[in-house]
Amino acid sequence: MKRNCLVIFLILFLLSPSQVQAAKKRVVKTAIRPATTTASASRGVKAWVRLRPDRLALLINFSGFGGIKSGSYELTYSANGIGQGAGGTVLLGDTSTKTLLFGTCSKGVCTYHKNITGARLRITSTLTSGQKVIKSFRINV
Repeated sequence: MKRNCLVIFLILFLLSPSQVQAAKKRVVKTAIRPATTTASASRGVKAWVRLRPDRLALLINFSGFGGIKSGSYELTYSANGIGQGAGGTVLLGDTSTKTLLFGTCSKGVCTYHKNITGARLRITSTLTSGQKVIKSFRINV
């Protein structure tokens, strides 16, 4: 009799509905640090900096040109232990995306650098007052 009651209890327990909670969706963290992705300051040109999805180039959007006389940017890094870099000037009022490749292009053929280390972007703004504002970014490629 005890055995029959135990079997009936197990069958009822296994067949009875119970609440099941799903696990939370996992979020994959990226290697880009917040300081690398945006720069917003009260002085100087503002820049939104991010890596291209394939991580072979840096994308920069400039904005906030009020009170700015001129601006420039400079990307430096090492590829296989050899110093590399790119740079240019900020065209005031131009909000288009600038693309700085980690490599070189000639006649439509691009060769990308490998083993990139120590990547840094430096944006220099000259205010109408003559004062210079420098913003530096460390890029984790």
